[in-house]
Amino acid sequence: MRLKLTYGREELLSQFSAEGRVNVKQLLQSVKNSHPKFYQRWCDREGNLYESLSIFINGNHIRYCNGLETELKEGDEVYIIPLITGG
Repeated sequence: MRLKLTYGREELLSQFSAEGRVNVKQLLQSVKNSHPKFYQRWCDREGNLYESLSIFINGNHIRYCNGLETELKEGDEVYIIPLITGG
């Protein structure tokens, strides 16, 4: 299974075996192994996503799916988007 993860202008590709299921948390773990600096920007030491970020899969926020346990399928596009606040 091949998945594309986009963060700003960066695009990361992750590959998983065709067998078995992959969820958002596992995708983040693969980024931790291949691009640890990105992972450190996204997650704390316990693996929790920083509240200042949102994750969308094919345009749907994971909050309305199954959170980090949301299953992914071949060709899904995952976007990590920083929240912009201010006044």
